[in-house]
Amino acid sequence: MGRSGWPLLTPCLPASRGKTARSDMQSKELTDISILNSQPKVDLLWEPPSENLRKLKKRKVLVEQKKKLSAWALFLALLGILLMVLHTELLWYGTCQWLVYLYLMNCSITIATIMLLILIIAFHFKEIQLFMNDNSLVDWRIAVNTKKFAWIVLEIVVCAVHPIPFERQCKGSIDSETQAPDFLSDADIVLSIMMFLRLYLLPRTVLLHSRVLVDASYRSIGALNKIKFQYQFVVKILMNTCPGRVLLILSVSLWVVSSWVLSVCEREGHRGAGNLTNAMWLIPITFLTIGYGDLVPFSVCGKLVCLFTGVMGVGCTALIVAVAAQKLEFTKAEKHVHNFMMDIHYMKQIKCAAANVLGEAWLLHRHTKRGESSKIRLHQRELLGAIHIFRRRRRRHKNLKDQVNAMVDISKMQMIMMDLDYNFTSSHQDLEKRIDQLDKKLDEISRLIMTAIESPQVSH
Repeated sequence: MGRSGWPLLTPCLPASRGKTARSDMQSKELTDISILNSQPKVDLLWEPPSENLRKLKKRKVLVEQKKKLSAWALFLALLGILLMVLHTELLWYGTCQWLVYLYLMNCSITIATIMLLILIIAFHFKEIQLFMNDNSLVDWRIAVNTKKFAWIVLEIVVCAVHPIPFERQCKGSIDSETQAPDFLSDADIVLSIMMFLRLYLLPRTVLLHSRVLVDASYRSIGALNKIKFQYQFVVKILMNTCPGRVLLILSVSLWVVSSWVLSVCEREGHRGAGNLTNAMWLIPITFLTIGYGDLVPFSVCGKLVCLFTGVMGVGCTALIVAVAAQKLEFTKAEKHVHNFMMDIHYMKQIKCAAANVLGEAWLLHRHTKRGESSKIRLHQRELLGAIHIFRRRRRRHKNLKDQVNAMVDISKMQMIMMDLDYNFTSSHQDLEKRIDQLDKKLDEISRLIMTAIESPQVSH
């Protein structure tokens, strides 16, 4: 199709029709030209915007909307967790006079949860629109497969979990000032603890607001190298840029959250770990895999929290060791200086050991000529010891050379490949020049042969 929508190819005409077919073609072209000229000039001058530019603008708008929706969703998730913590603490330390405020706070958690669910659905709706825009899709059902739908449903279920609001009863003495409301039941404790699963929104928000998605250089280079910009990539960037800060924030956050959850799990039985200060002592001890045994959890919930804390402690300890080992490594310049000085030191030791071997061999030869048996045995032992020292120092120097070779193998290989490429290019150019010279000489020979053949004919 052409620019104006007319077909570029016409059916082949039989040769018998001749002038009639040619005249039909000319009349059709004149008709087309007249139709085009009959249109207003404004339609001819105006050109619609490029489709790629329109998609790019729409993509930019959708990405900005996703960023705002993720930020608001994270804010509502943290607000719901904060209200849940305040409700639990006020329910434990409060009196029956606060039942109305506690009920309103619980209703506020439900309202924040409903708003969070609306934002989650809107976020995934924008994500589907972005996928359709990137892949030029028309039907949204193509962008939503079974796995994607299952993840959306799971996310909605996780964000919908919260303690259900209901009127609580008082317990204790008759005096309303000393009466305490009923604490959370086992189901409410589980629902309250599961609200911390909403923190999965944090890495998503960090990803959408990081320079990885904003910077065009990151996206272009990543697209060329087929890298998917997901949460793992952002976490790796943070671990490479500021590993100590990331591990410190992760460890402290885990300690605080696990301590509060453990204290809530152990409060009903008035046990030692039910106190927040005791829980804040037990969690770091479990995290560091020390385990003094002075405080132990009794409830199933508390045991699971301690088990999870121990597993996370092992993982964070391994990361800390890896980061510390990386920080203690030599830089490239420091490695070169250290290896150069060690090479000089080992060469001096090898020369001294070789001199000792030669000296002991000379002394052994001299005392052998004299026939002194005691001196011969003494210098034989010293010669064997000197040879052993010489071999050991040569082995150390060889190991050092292997380490140095492992460091500079890549640079050496690059230099070798560059030399080979240069030699190949130069030889190829020389070969082309020789072939050109051979072509010229063959042309001259053929020309001489032709002149030699034609000259007798001209003479006759």
